Amino acid sequence: MKIFYFIALCLVLQGAGSLAGQETLHKASRADERSFGKGISRITVYGEKASVTVKGWSGSEVKVLLRPVSRNRDREQAIADLKYIHYSAEKENDNLVVRNSFKGKLEQITSNLSMEIEIYMPASLPAEITNLYGPVEISNLACATAVVSFGSLKITNISTECRVTTRYSDMELNSIRGVLLVNGEKSDILATDLTAATTINCSYGEADLGVSGTGPFTVKGYRTAVEIIVKDFDDYSYSLKAPHGTIKLPDGRQIRNEPAEIRHANAAGFVDVTTSYCDITVSTK
Repeated sequence: MKIFYFIALCLVLQGAGSLAGQETLHKASRADERSFGKGISRITVYGEKASVTVKGWSGSEVKVLLRPVSRNRDREQAIADLKYIHYSAEKENDNLVVRNSFKGKLEQITSNLSMEIEIYMPASLPAEITNLYGPVEISNLACATAVVSFGSLKITNISTECRVTTRYSDMELNSIRGVLLVNGEKSDILATDLTAATTINCSYGEADLGVSGTGPFTVKGYRTAVEIIVKDFDDYSYSLKAPHGTIKLPDGRQIRNEPAEIRHANAAGFVDVTTSYCDITVSTK
């Protein structure tokens, strides 16, 4: 392993408007860059109040950029409170583990603290990302697992397997192939170019799914409005169930409180959607 380490302290003045007037918010941060070579078979991230970005690339190394951030009206206090942000990027056997946390008594911390994590890794390695309070972006990997609470999630271009668990975190999924497993609670789902064999369990939200492969596509929703967007309605067969809701089809038909079993002779894929107390809509592009 080789580590390239540098620290850069920066202060950024930002204007924050209020009804009473203007106040200046000072931002203090450090930048810590590390590079890891051979002997890593997976990446694991444990983030807390972090902005996490993970990207697959053609390089053979793993590059990690870590930036603790402190914001305060007092310049010196913003700098001083950086000490409450703890982070690490270390190998544990063949696993590279990146994590951050906040240490110190709550009454001692007067700054708004956060963490920025960027990882560039070989696309063939699997990544497992857990984050509490903050956005996560993952792209260009073979396999990815994401567990996000009270944040947001954007995943693009996963070729083999993608597993997602969210709570109070809206997600965007684009170009997911292979296998997709989603468990979402109070989280909206927006998916485009979805070709993976898909299983989605969701509650209290909306799911808009643009499908373009054979699937199968299975959605089990509770109080979730579901829309399936297809290129051609006849490309799929459908099993649609919406107790206490309405099933809306592209030809204008509306079926209420009854299941709809629709079979097309030349269908290449299958869509199976169940939800309750909300509608199911099938539309064409």
